[in-house]
Amino acid sequence: MLAKGVVGGSGGTKAPKPSFVSYVRPEEIHTNEKEITEKEVTLHLLPGEQLLCEASTVLKYVQEDSCQRGVYGRLVCTDFKIAFLGDDESALDNDETLFKNKVVGENDITLHCVDQIYGVFDEKKKTLFGQLKKYPEKLIIHCKDLRVFHFCLRYTKEEEVKRIVSGIIHHTQAPKLLKRLFLFSYATAAQNSKPTNPRNHTVMFDTLKDWCWELERTKGNMKYKAVSVNEGYKICERLPAYFVVPTPLPEEDVQRFQGHGIPIWCWSCHNGSALLKMSALPKEQDDGILQIQKSFLDGIYKTIHRPPYEIVKTEDLSSNFLSLQEIQTAYCKFKQLFLIDNSTEFWDTDIKWFSLLESSSWLDIIRRCLKKAIEITECLEAQNMNVLLLEENASDLCCLLSSLVQVMMDPHSRTRTGFQSLIQKEWVMGGHCFLDRCNHLHQSDKEEVPVFLLFLDCVWQLVHQHSPAFEFTETYLTVLSDSLYIPIFSTFFFNSPHQKDTNTGRESSDTQSKPLNLLSVWDWSVQFEPKAQTLLRNPLYVEKPKLDKGPRKGMRFKFLVPFSYWPQ
Repeated sequence: MLAKGVVGGSGGTKAPKPSFVSYVRPEEIHTNEKEITEKEVTLHLLPGEQLLCEASTVLKYVQEDSCQRGVYGRLVCTDFKIAFLGDDESALDNDETLFKNKVVGENDITLHCVDQIYGVFDEKKKTLFGQLKKYPEKLIIHCKDLRVFHFCLRYTKEEEVKRIVSGIIHHTQAPKLLKRLFLFSYATAAQNSKPTNPRNHTVMFDTLKDWCWELERTKGNMKYKAVSVNEGYKICERLPAYFVVPTPLPEEDVQRFQGHGIPIWCWSCHNGSALLKMSALPKEQDDGILQIQKSFLDGIYKTIHRPPYEIVKTEDLSSNFLSLQEIQTAYCKFKQLFLIDNSTEFWDTDIKWFSLLESSSWLDIIRRCLKKAIEITECLEAQNMNVLLLEENASDLCCLLSSLVQVMMDPHSRTRTGFQSLIQKEWVMGGHCFLDRCNHLHQSDKEEVPVFLLFLDCVWQLVHQHSPAFEFTETYLTVLSDSLYIPIFSTFFFNSPHQKDTNTGRESSDTQSKPLNLLSVWDWSVQFEPKAQTLLRNPLYVEKPKLDKGPRKGMRFKFLVPFSYWPQ
């Protein structure tokens, strides 16, 4: 499982439950303040990053053992992260860890990565939010990357406790404006620094040329055409400036319902069949408008069906597949299996871990996604049918399934640059609402649904079983999921290309102002040294020859987890 590789390697016997009971409270271990070394550890700030508040003499518990040992240090909060600076750095640094992130340290939590904050009052844990009348003796932070941090504030000055706890609560929970994200502070401060290579051979699909290249690569340019009718987002702010539609489709049809009801090309199979997606037309009560919409759709379907557009199978994902509510509910249950605060909770959970895992339904959702993707590959490859994915906005489940199908069928999408290009094409340019789905602005918990994480978890299952078929590793997928919450990269912090261009000055009529250049996550040199980047590449990868043009059976993927663990 993508959750730091915990699920999927569960074989073997369980460790015995410890029988030793310590009658020494954890807070009493190493509490002699004379023993605390007063070394000043340097806080490293990124360009544009500002220190907001800090507290000294904070005890961070080390959770790797059952003794609850701790290390003293400073707990700081900036406008980018929460960081713990240990007085004894050797106790915190893992010498075996060669894979170190240059942007986010092992004891750093970006503000966007904070999931829940708890305080312990007289041994009782309570959720912290808003203004506090009483301040906790312990602080527990649950992270969206499934890490858990424990801090003891019992030996910290009262005023410092108030400042650090209030500061962390405010800066991780208060609703934000888009322009107040650290993303913009960083980009402004780093504007004159040495430019990086954001593309790194990844196709960004922000030019007409990129789409024409993809059509040529997949041999889809005989039946489909790249169009620039939405250049400047004058037709639809939801769609990218450039995209691909069936060749016979008149451009005025694209404009008619602001891009809704238009079959947009995703990918072409070697046999000529294609995968397309379509957003539903707005629901209308007026019979006259409904009749116009019906006539419009009839014409669209005739366009797809006409030679050489063979049979089309429509997959209505809004009514015949998963709901976003199901995904959200399942993941909330699933992540609780990893967000464990103490050894008692661990052993209580461990006894019934597999039954809790099954009851979360997260693995069942992964199974349903992979099953649906395989059904679509069968239609494309074995039955030589076009497949049209239909969804309200074509920006959630369409992104998920179209990407999975391409990972399964196209060897290029299993290379690192190909996989990154796929995410750019189907998710970033496809209008997946990363800003809302990750709840980066803390404006609506209902909109927070881990659709992209579900996709990465599905790919993790495939990588785990078919490692030689993938150029990238499980580690790559993990750091990619971590990057969702690092606000120096623009890739996962906007709802659409239009929103990004508007807020970076690319759509501005002011010729004097220079557009803001935002980093892309695909330049891995920003986060990792070259030696660390080697861990992103799979040494067992076997490059496949280019797709042959003759008929061949579709690639079949078995499920990773034994079927006894999959809900039927």
